[in-house]
Amino acid sequence: MSIEEKREKLEKQVENSRKDIRADRMDMSFGEIMNMYEEGELIISPEFQRAFRWEKSTQTRFIESLVLGIPIPPIFVAETKKNVWELVDGLQRLSTVLSFFGKLKDKEKNNLILEEASILTELRGFTIDSLPLNYKLLLKRAVCRVEVIRYDSEFDMRYELFNRLNTGGVLLSEQEIRNCIFRPYDNKFNNFIQELSKKEYFTNIIKIRKEDEQRMYAQELVLRFFTLKNFGTTFDKNIQKHMDNYMLKVSKGEINFRYKEEERIFEQTCNILYGLEDNIFKLSTLNFSTSMYDALMINIALNIEKVNKYTADELLDRINSLKKDKGFRKNTNAASSSKYRINSKIEIADKILFD
Repeated sequence: MSIEEKREKLEKQVENSRKDIRADRMDMSFGEIMNMYEEGELIISPEFQRAFRWEKSTQTRFIESLVLGIPIPPIFVAETKKNVWELVDGLQRLSTVLSFFGKLKDKEKNNLILEEASILTELRGFTIDSLPLNYKLLLKRAVCRVEVIRYDSEFDMRYELFNRLNTGGVLLSEQEIRNCIFRPYDNKFNNFIQELSKKEYFTNIIKIRKEDEQRMYAQELVLRFFTLKNFGTTFDKNIQKHMDNYMLKVSKGEINFRYKEEERIFEQTCNILYGLEDNIFKLSTLNFSTSMYDALMINIALNIEKVNKYTADELLDRINSLKKDKGFRKNTNAASSSKYRINSKIEIADKILFD
């Protein structure tokens, strides 16, 4: 391909992609923003809100910045078809103000008590009730730039926007972004994933860390299971994009997802693995290996009748053989989530578990 042809292709790509992005901006006071939140015109989904993880010292510094008139970054919202705004970026900042004013719907994180700030050391101990009225009004009238993203662009471009806008002090995980981006569609599949991620038969076998749980890693693992089982292990880009595409198609109704049947298979698969040994997905020094998760969950789900013919000891022996297999271990090193390696691991596991 000549350089001229490459330039033409680039120009077309830029032109088409720029059409997909529509954004407006406006300056609003925090008082106005809080009113929108209370009236349900600005949504912070409960799952997204759980990602509010700023320490009190960081929250205090932000309140201090507003009192002092220090410029702050904008917040980003996505406008749904019903003209409701859903928060995309700015969760920590907006939640800090809502918490200080006692308006957060998550009551456990409400009513911030300020700590000593770097400049305004006398802020320590103040609440919204004890703060002087003039400073309370100053906070309400403090101006915040709001960037509004319109929801008429293609999914891939929207996802890039959400991902790139996630620039705050506490970065969102891939699943936290999905939780926000798919809300304009039918949320049934998203809710289904969240419900399964909390099932005891699942949490007992994955045993993820608390910090990973807060970042929706359990939900991501459920989505990963259904994506690889139903959408295949061959994909063009990477596993995360593959999961994005599957979730999009199910959420839009382009794929017929049989909820009751899929839940039954998922539960059976987890129950087969439960009780075999502690940390069944452990591999070498990793307490939880996605390589083991993919290999076991997918193969067992697709071969439940075969697995049911084994005793627990027979199945465990085969799993331990898989963990020791050189070919399998070779594919668990760098780039273990590439399409080639995911395919190879699942194929090797199938032979060892069922041959």
